[in-house]
Amino acid sequence: MKRYSSDWYWYYVINYTLVIIIIFPIYWTLISSFKKPTELITSNPTFYPREITLEYYERMWNFDRLKKLQDTEAEHIDSSEVNIDSKYRLDGEGIKRPFLNSAIVSVGTIILTIIVCTFGAYALTILNTPFKNFIFMLMILPILIPGISLIIPLYKLMREIGLTDSHLGLIFLHTTAMLPLGIFMMRNAFNSIPKSLREVAMLEGSSELNIIIKVMLPLAVPGLLTVMVFAMYISWNDYILAFLFINSPENTMLNISLMKIALGGSQFEMKWGSLTAGSIVSFIPIIIFYTFLQQYFVRGVTGSAVKE
Repeated sequence: MKRYSSDWYWYYVINYTLVIIIIFPIYWTLISSFKKPTELITSNPTFYPREITLEYYERMWNFDRLKKLQDTEAEHIDSSEVNIDSKYRLDGEGIKRPFLNSAIVSVGTIILTIIVCTFGAYALTILNTPFKNFIFMLMILPILIPGISLIIPLYKLMREIGLTDSHLGLIFLHTTAMLPLGIFMMRNAFNSIPKSLREVAMLEGSSELNIIIKVMLPLAVPGLLTVMVFAMYISWNDYILAFLFINSPENTMLNISLMKIALGGSQFEMKWGSLTAGSIVSFIPIIIFYTFLQQYFVRGVTGSAVKE
């Protein structure tokens, strides 16, 4: 493709158009979270906030203070402020506790996924496991099964073993959902490592565990970090499992709390300001996580093209 040809021109036009289409919803959510209520809901929307406000962020992170305002309404507090703020109250805590709950579940999912996928892929790639190709096919077969079709048996199973309404139960469910993709990617990562390195380590008297930790994993870092990114994405953005398997307010996940805040206690009224602010807060961890691991993520996705 010549640099100044018509094909080169359309290449840039199409790509820039796609970038704008993808970025615009995020930009609109961001500016909406800083707009005044009167500017947010209007027939003449603007592409930038005329007056920046942190009102929605303060409401989300200070629900305990808003509850106190509601309780002191009889003490000559501005009734308009109390009535507005009290609509945004969610169990007196806002998204502080749900944010922490989601972080705990995501970190637990990442750790458990790394452990299971690493040892599983190593056994199906490096070791002389009987029928390992057949077992690998069975492991990735669930990718073809819609996850929603397994909700009822999963709920019965989790209830029987007492893991409903718990962080540990969600960690197990997210890890299970990540296993097919995680083992597939770690298997490709281990396949790209020369088998001779393991043989040399064995001749030096290293145990299989030491070989995995000191020889294989350092060379499979791109694949390992790619699995971490996908595990973070699946766990942090989960809504259905968190909605069905978590019942108590103290264990509520971030996405469920955002839904409750957006509705404001009513199914006929959306709190767009709080919803946009909460969405930006929920974006931040996964964007930071991906930004730091981006180069390894790309290498991990494409690294399976080189094999011994």
